[in-house]
Order: sequence, then C-alpha cells, then structure tokens
Amino acid sequence: MVLDGVGSLWLVTGEKDEPKHVLEDLEELPDFSVPMVSTLSSTIRASSEFELPATVEAFNLPGHFKTTTFVTVTRILAAYSARDIDFEEVVRRLREGRLEIPSREIIAIEVSKGDWLTSHFIRLPSGSYGLSPDADPRALPVKTIENKPDSMKLPSGLLIFLSEPRWSLETEKDVRPEHEVLESAERWLGRSTLAVESAPGDANAVDLLRHHVATTVNDDEKADIAAAARLLAGRQSILDIMPQILAKDPAFQKRVQEFELQEQERLKERLRSKVESEIEAEKARLGEIRAEIAEADARLAVAGQRELLLRNEAEKHDEVMKARIEEAAKQLQGGAIEQTDHLRRELDELRDLVLQMPSHPTTVVVSAAEEIPEPQRPDVNGTAVGPKADEGARKSILAGLASATGISQADLMAILLKSTDEVPLLVGERASGVAADIVAAIGGEDSAVAFCDPSRISWQDLMHDETSGLAAAVAKAKANPDILVPIAICGITNGPCEYWLPQFVESRRIGRLPRNLAIVASAGIDGSRVSIPDSVLRFLMPVEVTNSAKPVRRLFAGSWPAEFDANRSNLADAIDVLTQSEAFENGSLQRAAKTLSRTPQGMAMAEVAQALVRQAQWLASVSGGGQYEFKNRFKNIEG
Repeated sequence: MVLDGVGSLWLVTGEKDEPKHVLEDLEELPDFSVPMVSTLSSTIRASSEFELPATVEAFNLPGHFKTTTFVTVTRILAAYSARDIDFEEVVRRLREGRLEIPSREIIAIEVSKGDWLTSHFIRLPSGSYGLSPDADPRALPVKTIENKPDSMKLPSGLLIFLSEPRWSLETEKDVRPEHEVLESAERWLGRSTLAVESAPGDANAVDLLRHHVATTVNDDEKADIAAAARLLAGRQSILDIMPQILAKDPAFQKRVQEFELQEQERLKERLRSKVESEIEAEKARLGEIRAEIAEADARLAVAGQRELLLRNEAEKHDEVMKARIEEAAKQLQGGAIEQTDHLRRELDELRDLVLQMPSHPTTVVVSAAEEIPEPQRPDVNGTAVGPKADEGARKSILAGLASATGISQADLMAILLKSTDEVPLLVGERASGVAADIVAAIGGEDSAVAFCDPSRISWQDLMHDETSGLAAAVAKAKANPDILVPIAICGITNGPCEYWLPQFVESRRIGRLPRNLAIVASAGIDGSRVSIPDSVLRFLMPVEVTNSAKPVRRLFAGSWPAEFDANRSNLADAIDVLTQSEAFENGSLQRAAKTLSRTPQGMAMAEVAQALVRQAQWLASVSGGGQYEFKNRFKNIEG
C-alpha cells in the first residue's frame, strides 16, 4: 500500500484482512531454491522492527498474497521540534542545508521557543532540509500556535498534530546567533571609525560620518545595528548604568523636566474633567431625587384623599348596616310576637278541647318557652335545604381540611374565595382526592364530582354524566342563591379543557350559570395528558398538593353562605396588604382587593393575600411567555 509516498503520516481505523480479495490465479513464481548469495554472507542484518528470517534460504518457503482493508484513512499533520540539539543548532543546520528530519512532509519547524517556521524551507535532493533561496535569516517570517491542539511528540523530534493547529499572523524574527549579530555591527562601527579618522583636519567629522553612513550603510547593516541594540538592551549591567549616564546629560534633564511639567498639566486637566463630570452626575441625580420626592408627595396626597373617601364610605356603610340591623331586629321581634300569640291561641284551643272530652286523662302542659324548630325551607324541586354551618363550624372544617391535605388554612380560604370568580386548580398525584374532599366538606352529599376524559370536550358532556351529580348541583344553585354549591372537576388535563372551561367561567360571570356555583378543579402530574393553551391558563389559580395528603373524614356541618360583595370595612386593609407587593397592576389590584376583603374575621388577611400574590405572578408569567413553577405542568406534556 502506497499513500502519497514514504515519510507521510496517516491515521487508519478498522483494519481487517480480506481473504476474498486475494488473487488465486497467479503465475508461477520463479524458483529461489538456488542460493543467490554466498553462504558465508547469507545472514540477514535488518532492523529489529521488521520480522525477517535470519537467512536468505528461509525465503524459499512458499508464500501467499494478503489483502488488508481499512474503514477510515486520515492524513496527519506533522511538524519538527528538535529534542537533542538547541535552537541555534537547528537554525545553523537549516542555513547549511543539512537538517535531518525523519519525514518527507512537515508543515512547520520550531526555530526558537514557541516560534515556528511555516514557510521559506525546502527539502533538498539529499533528503535534508534547508532554507529556501529567498529566505533571509535577519527577518524570517515566524508564527505561534494560538490554541492548544492535541499532539503527540515522538523521540525523533516529530510533533504529530491530532487536531488542527491555529496559527497566528506572521512576524519577522532575526534567527542568527548573538555573536554573529555583534560581529556584523562591530565591523560596520570599525569601518565608520576608520572613515572619521582618515578625514582632513579642517573637515567636520560629524558631517563626514553622516555622509559616510548615508552612502555606505545598506539595509542589512542597519538591521545588524538594530539587532545589536536589542541584544545590548537585554543586558542588565548596561541597563543599570544608563540612568547615571543620562543624569549627567543636560539635554536629557531638560527633556525630563519638560515631560514632568506636561504630565502635571495633563493630570490636572484629567482631575478637573473628572470632577466636573462627577458634579454634573450628582446634579442630575439630585434632580431625579427631587422629581421622585415630588411624585411621592403627590401620591401621598392622593392616598390621603382615598383614605378620607374610604373612611366616609365606611361610615356611611356602618350607618346603613345599623339601620338594616335595627329593621331586621324589629321584624324578628314582630315575627316572634306573632308566633307566640299563635302558640297561645293554639294552647287555649287545646285546653278547650281537653275540657270538652268525656274522660279526664292526665293533662299535658306545654310550656310556652319551648321553641318549635324552624321548618326546613323547600327548594324549587321540593327538596328540603338543611341548616347552615355557623362560623365556628366553618373554622373547624378548615382546620380539619388543613390537617389532612397539608394545605394551609389561608390557602384553603383563598381557594374558596376564588372558587366563585375563577377556577382554583389543585396540582399533584393526590389532587383529585383532595378536591373531592373539599367539596364534600362544604356541600355534603349534594356536592358534585365529575371526572374528565378525552370523550368529554364540552360543558354539556359533563352535565350529561348522571353519576357526577353536576346537573343536580346546578339546579340546586339556581334554587338557593344564598348558599355555596361546590363541584369538583377532576383531571382537567385528561381531555381538551379549552372547549368547556372558558364557557363555564364566562357563563357564570354574566349570569347564565349560578354565581354561587363554586368549582374546584384538579390536574395530575403523570400519565397521558393534554396541554392547556395560554388563553385558558389565565382562568386558573394553581395550588400544589403534597404527596402526604390523607383522606378527609366526614366534616360536613351544613351549607356555607354565598358572599359575593366586597366587605367595605375590610377593603382599605386589603388594599394596604396587596400594595406591599409589586405583582399587581391597577385593574388586577382592585379585583384582588375585593376578593381579599371577603376574608372572614379571625383569619390573617396577610396570609390569605400570599396565595393571591402567587396567582398574580403566575398570570404575569403566562402573559409574558416566561417559565413558571406550574406552567411546565401544563405545556408540552403529551404522553
């Protein structure tokens, strides 16, 4: 196998013998049975790298052709960096044309530490390398390697690049040894001195020297002088004595003084410009602070006016409530008096009937102080509505739910407050069970629980599910607008909820569905699910449910009252709590404040507000197209 000549380097992989490619029909080989050399010199002397027999006679054994294939064959770049000689010797051999390199193709030769010669060298017919005819040792173009390529250095001095090196731009470098540079400069200086000494006495030696230099010095000699100057600049002894020599020179001292004065003026001007720029920046900052103070004063005045208006509205509201309470008390008192009179009349009639009876059984006396239980009020369908849960029972239910589900009482209250405006969404593996427990604790056996699947794509599909009780819950909510009728919609990501969820929210908002129909939804985090569009995500208030949630015991103690109007006495406090967060805009702040003002007495309003702040951040993330903690649960989740 011949790959571009001997001496080139290749990287091959997948070496494999191919017996099927061996030629079988070969002509008979000549008989080598007769010795071709004397038996006295038949011992073969070869390199140990080759596995050859010890004598020529051993080649008399029959042989066969062999074919080898490779998967990949890649050309490898190689350079030369001497290991057994220094760089001066490398340059000297290059100039003499006798640098031995064990390769026919190289891309660079290292002529000094880190400096590589990538051109101006040739391979001579003798096999050695030397400089090209147009190369000048005074100014050879050299390059450096800017990256760190993978390489492997061989004992022969070859540097194999396993990855492509990145070369810098060419720079000229004098590669001659130091003694040669100094000798060239000394020869020119001696010739200049001789020319000055041989000049006539009346002639100006300086003019003669300048004339001699201008007429006799060529570019190569100038390069020798520059190279000698660079070499002398590197000697520490000369550098140490130069300040003493310059200190005695009046011209140099004058130039130093002028430089010091110029530097002082430059520093003064720089400090002056810096101080002026800082003064201008501080003036601008002072103007901004004054503008902010004026804006804060204006906002404070507006806040004071709002506080005064809210206080007046609160006083008016208190007066109206007092009047209504008095009126309700009068009505209750009149109803109680009428009921008492009715009971007395019935007792009198009962006594008359007893006296008219022929026998005289034991008289049963009914005390007027005994209360007759209030009859249950039937709804439109004729089903009686049970008693309502008082404030203590509601607090007990919230505490029981928080203990079992792991959701705080403040978050549970936020879920109930939002259930009649938007759709609280419980997220987690146990979210469906928690949603069912919450609606059962509030609505009892009349609560509805519906499960979504891909076949239910509209609100009517959910209503037609007889096992969920959703249609009965809607009818009960219409017949009893003063109580909450909770429903649980479980697994909304199991089907395309964008076809029914906006319809439900908007229909409830405009009155097509009862406003007291409170919905609590749930979504799982595993299995096959359907993504929810951003336009539907804005209706949700996600709340995470931990895996440690437990089933809830029976907590139902009566219907919960439905309250939709904001509590004006709590509205100012709700605004103060929500304005501490920057997550709300003007419109969203008003809606959140109205919702937060319905927080019952005895519960920390600030804790309930945290859930509303998280929902505002969620809505901002959805509108801005950013990533949020819950958004990844509803986007690109097809199983």
